[in-house]
Amino acid sequence: MAITIGHLSGAITTPFDDPQTRASLGKLQQLCHSGEKLSHGGDFVLKNELQTANGTIPVAIKVFKRQSWWKDRYDKKNKSKAERSYVAACYLQSQHIGTPQPVAWLERWDNNRLIESYYICRFEAAPSLREVMADILWDKRDNQPLMEVLLHLAPALRTMHDAGFMHGDMGNQNILLPHTDDGKWLAPQWIDLNRSKIFPAPLGNKERAKDLARLAIPGAYMKIFKMIYSHHQLPEPELDKLEQKLREQFWRHRRNSKWRHPIRHWKNKRKSSGRSLYPEPKDIWLWDEKTAQPMISLGRKEKHQYRNTGYVLSMVWQGLCALPGIYLRYRKLLQESYRQPRSMQQRIGIALHPHPDYMATELRLLQELGNPPVFVRFYHHETDEDWNRGITLVEQLHTQNIPVMIGLLQDRRAVLEPDSWAGFLNKIIRQLVDKVTHIEVTHATNRVKWGVWSSTEYLQLMRPALELKQEFPHLQLTGPACIDFEYLPVIAALNALPGDFRFTALSHFLYVDRRGAPENKQGYFSTLEKSAMIRALAQWSTHTEDRVIISEVNWPVKNTHIWSPIGCPYETPNWRRIQPGENDEDYASYMLRFLAITLCSGHVEQVFWWRLSAHGYGLVDDQNQFTPRPAFYALAHFLKLLGAATFTKKWPTDECIYILEFSKEGRQILMGWTTHTTPQALPLTITSLAIYNAYGETVTDSMLTSSPKYFIVG
Repeated sequence: MAITIGHLSGAITTPFDDPQTRASLGKLQQLCHSGEKLSHGGDFVLKNELQTANGTIPVAIKVFKRQSWWKDRYDKKNKSKAERSYVAACYLQSQHIGTPQPVAWLERWDNNRLIESYYICRFEAAPSLREVMADILWDKRDNQPLMEVLLHLAPALRTMHDAGFMHGDMGNQNILLPHTDDGKWLAPQWIDLNRSKIFPAPLGNKERAKDLARLAIPGAYMKIFKMIYSHHQLPEPELDKLEQKLREQFWRHRRNSKWRHPIRHWKNKRKSSGRSLYPEPKDIWLWDEKTAQPMISLGRKEKHQYRNTGYVLSMVWQGLCALPGIYLRYRKLLQESYRQPRSMQQRIGIALHPHPDYMATELRLLQELGNPPVFVRFYHHETDEDWNRGITLVEQLHTQNIPVMIGLLQDRRAVLEPDSWAGFLNKIIRQLVDKVTHIEVTHATNRVKWGVWSSTEYLQLMRPALELKQEFPHLQLTGPACIDFEYLPVIAALNALPGDFRFTALSHFLYVDRRGAPENKQGYFSTLEKSAMIRALAQWSTHTEDRVIISEVNWPVKNTHIWSPIGCPYETPNWRRIQPGENDEDYASYMLRFLAITLCSGHVEQVFWWRLSAHGYGLVDDQNQFTPRPAFYALAHFLKLLGAATFTKKWPTDECIYILEFSKEGRQILMGWTTHTTPQALPLTITSLAIYNAYGETVTDSMLTSSPKYFIVG
């Protein structure tokens, strides 16, 4: 409703059109002088209280600055910023879309010049998306709260766009995220609406893309945001392309503002103190507890922008120089596969989770497996309390004479805060150096999501451990603990180490095909070839002994959704369709076959399964009352039958058939399987005393299948 109050004119919404509110608005200048300033700049926001018929309410007053004559001329014809904000807020309210309740807009014109201009709305005591993002990226550093924000915000934005409303200036600071006292999110509130436009129909892709492009969200998560926004489907190709194009233009324009407005940039820099608004993109590190790994935060372009080209070229050059020596050793090792007898004693270990909800159950399950060697991880991003629990677990296992290997895992702050990292290493290593078999320092440094961008940073992380090695000569260090079939970073990391240092073993995470059988080939390389190659690299390097430990391997379990290491933190439409991962039976089969190939071939010293309890990849389902999966029973039988046996030979068979022979207490035990899709007969006639399936059940069928069988011959 149009109003005139003193020298100001404008409009007031019906709920506030009462004498008390009008009288209070008549003192607007006094309210502005006594108000709490919430923002700075030409246009700024004040907080104060307004007297209404229903009592005193907190309000936000947006005070618009004087502007040039040509902008006044435009506003005279097309409405002022205050009026546009008011109209936009009223429209959003009519569509049941979140925005602070509008109260009024008031302004004063003099000879076609806008002298005063105000927009008044209820004050919303809520953090902005900017503040929430800063808290997550700087302090929480956790994937879950960020995903909760995206899942809450994206549908609300879609609703607003479908209502024909384009914000026009949708920076993170212009989205409020109110919540209840117990932390439950309420409807997002859109503010700073003077650049908005209202259309008679749902927005087109260009208008949608303009709003989306201004959100400051890390690239990989922005990709997820757009899928949520698109009703959990892939965004339209045109929308996706427009958003990326407008994003590049807008943020390039923002980055260049210091050259376009040097005085403003200098003033803002002087005002700012302490940390920047958000971490540098390369320093963003977000943990996901469901899968026990950090998330990929940056998009492909962002990662390329921050990669060190010199490091990449150096890594390739080092690999080319090393290739002849490694290849000669590889060919020799491959020919020697399965040729040497090998004791299976303590070759297979399992990773435990030192968490109070897990430890008692896991120790019981470990005993059911026969108390094999254990791997325990310590994370730099966790607390002293977490570290102390891990130390207590290792000490308990040590008193039970269970061999323990530990891993010390970095985050990005380990690189940025070297004193903190050094303190972490000193605490753990000093307390456990005499209670563990090996200590693996750093983790998956060839994946930037783990916070390491070059071998220089890797060496920086290793230095405190190298110093401790001088103090404790018996300290058994392993590394560089890279992941997957990526041996160039392994070479670069080893070459970065001091000339007189040698790892006790080369530890590595070997994932041959997380979506298929261990015999599957990646080019020319299956599990066997990759094991021989990493062993050849260990023989070639002067910085490690001739031993290989696979300190992490598993298969993701099918239908475990965002708990799967390949499905987190969000199931894409394609992943929902194909449900990547393996079913319980294939998981068990692949595990046994992987263990047999790596260990019996002679190329790998020890394998640790990651991990005992995990919904998405463990031997036990921790989200289902710690129910053991078939793989648990398969491993238990394998260890019971062959854990103290000696591998003697691999029988000559067709390529699709594997027969491995073991001896134990004077008995001959055969382990056999086929990679063929149909059962295969044993290639030789044998007289077996008993036949067991993979889970230790007695069977009469001697046909070989993808699930290994055991034949007790004598």
